[in-house]
Amino acid sequence: MKKQNAKRFIIWGLAIAVLMIGFQFWKNFSEDPDLGDFDSVGHIIALERDGSRGKVVMFDEAGNRIDAPKPAKSEYDDREISWSVDGQRVFTSSNRDSSAYSVYRWNPAKSKIERRSLGSISQGAPWFGPYGDPDAKQYGLIQAGGQILALEIKTGATGTVLPPSADRVASEGEGSTSSMDMYSKFGDSFVKARFAGGKDRVIGLMRNDEGNTLVYHPMVLNENGQPERPAELYRAARINFDVDQKGVAAVLVAGFQFPPESEIPAEFVKDGKVTPPFMDGIFKLAIGADLKPVVEPVAFIPVGARETFVDLAVSPDGTKIAVVIGENLPTGGYESRAMVVMPFEAQGSQKMTPIIQGAVSSPSWSADGTQITYLKTTGSDTDVYRANADGSTELKLTNGGNWSSPLFSPQLPK
Repeated sequence: MKKQNAKRFIIWGLAIAVLMIGFQFWKNFSEDPDLGDFDSVGHIIALERDGSRGKVVMFDEAGNRIDAPKPAKSEYDDREISWSVDGQRVFTSSNRDSSAYSVYRWNPAKSKIERRSLGSISQGAPWFGPYGDPDAKQYGLIQAGGQILALEIKTGATGTVLPPSADRVASEGEGSTSSMDMYSKFGDSFVKARFAGGKDRVIGLMRNDEGNTLVYHPMVLNENGQPERPAELYRAARINFDVDQKGVAAVLVAGFQFPPESEIPAEFVKDGKVTPPFMDGIFKLAIGADLKPVVEPVAFIPVGARETFVDLAVSPDGTKIAVVIGENLPTGGYESRAMVVMPFEAQGSQKMTPIIQGAVSSPSWSADGTQITYLKTTGSDTDVYRANADGSTELKLTNGGNWSSPLFSPQLPK
């Protein structure tokens, strides 16, 4: 009997310990003091890749390297990174504590990195916005399980944004439409999403068998009291987009595709063969006060040309874009050749200025728009560089290896 009582006591004690650990975990989330101001003006974060693993690294304005604190786990992978909307904190998607990727916050002021999301489904790094929203510092959009969620950094709570939750899905005819069914004609999973100037307007990028589809979903009710439905904006072999601080999007469309089963305009059909209106394009996409998309063409590459648009980034103030231009290869794929800057306006390519030559990628603007950070590949090395917006004073920040995802801090000088 004494042995049984002792065994029960041990089990009870372990249960209490587990509860206490769980309580402390939730207590840390609910309190979340996160104290300390950090001056990140001119700082750049990037991922240093070593085989299949990565780690987040920061470079200050002088180019000095600052490593994030390491976990107790000997092998881990930081795979995505982002800045808080004010540039005070760095976020990463990492498996520092478990096999699944969770959201972690790096507080450089306290040299502390801690987990800020819950759950066992892998999650991407958060994007914070829209700018000017008082909640933008605490709520970020993340990709998880092919969906887009809103993550509250303080508590770790999440809510589904895309596809909308079931209670926000409109009925059609006699049956009802599930939340993902309304998107099935666009793709099978979400890659990323951004608020287009307000939380009532969301742009989402989806993956499908042929490439990508960009969709727009106004998160409001229509005149019949039913939720508005998503609309397809572009479909292509590759699509990427970036937004400025007002939520205006710069959209890169490479390898234009007509929607399947759509009626193709007669002007694009000749002798029974479909010819797309363009091969690659860059567009300025804004959402008007009536929640309708307004599109302006910025640049085009015609069908049959060897050139292709590879990547782009819009300056925070929305006045200009950096565009990486490459060449399609006969064997498939493409190679980057140069980076240019052009005004972010209709027909902006007519005022294009080449600034960097070589195999460049992943541009990111400084908060004041005077500098750009980017990757450049030479031989087997891919390094992080920084240059003025006109391409002058190019500085190599890293010393060989394999780097990715350089991002300038969004913090402006006080």
